[in-house]
Amino acid sequence: MKQKSEELQQTIAIINGDKASFDKLYSSEYKRALFYVNQFVKDLVIAQDITQDSFLSLWEKRGYIDPELPLLPYLYSILKNKTINQLRKLSNDKRVKGELSKKEYKANIRALTDETSDVVIKFQLEEYLGKALRELPEKISDTFFLSRIKGLSYNDISEKKGVSVKVVEYHVTQALKLLKSKLKDFL
Repeated sequence: MKQKSEELQQTIAIINGDKASFDKLYSSEYKRALFYVNQFVKDLVIAQDITQDSFLSLWEKRGYIDPELPLLPYLYSILKNKTINQLRKLSNDKRVKGELSKKEYKANIRALTDETSDVVIKFQLEEYLGKALRELPEKISDTFFLSRIKGLSYNDISEKKGVSVKVVEYHVTQALKLLKSKLKDFL
C-alpha cells in the first residue's frame, strides 16, 4: 500500500534530515507511542525513556527507511523491540520488589512476543510483500501466483500457460530470488 502524498512527503523529508518534519511526527505520535509502551512497562518514567529512545533510533536510522512505505509500522517495531528489551532487564533486576512484579513483567514480555502483538510487523510485512509482488515482471508474477497462492503444480501451470515445466521453474525461482532480496529485513 502506497502512502498518501502528504505522508510520503513527510517520510522523504525525514529521510533527508528535515528536523521540522521529524518534530511534526514526534508531536503527533509521541502520546500514542508513550501510551503503547506504558501499557507494558507500567512505569511512566521508563515508558518515556523507551519512547524517546525509539524516536531517536528512528531519526538515526532514517537512511534505511523505504520512502514508499508507511513510517508508523517502522516506529512501532522499534518501540516494541525496545520495550521487550527493557522488560527483560526489569524481570531480571534484583531490585524489583516482589515476585508479582517480576511475573507481570514476564507476562508482558510474552504478550509483546506473542503472535497477536505482531500486528504492526504483520502490517509492515504485508506492505512490503504487496509492493514487491507488484514490482515483479508480469509473467513471473503470474506464474508465482499460480504456484504459491493457487497451489497449482508446475505441470499444471505449464499446461495452462503453454510453456515448458523448466520455464515455470525458472519463473518461480526468479520470483523467490526477487522477493527474498526485497524482503531481506524480515528474513
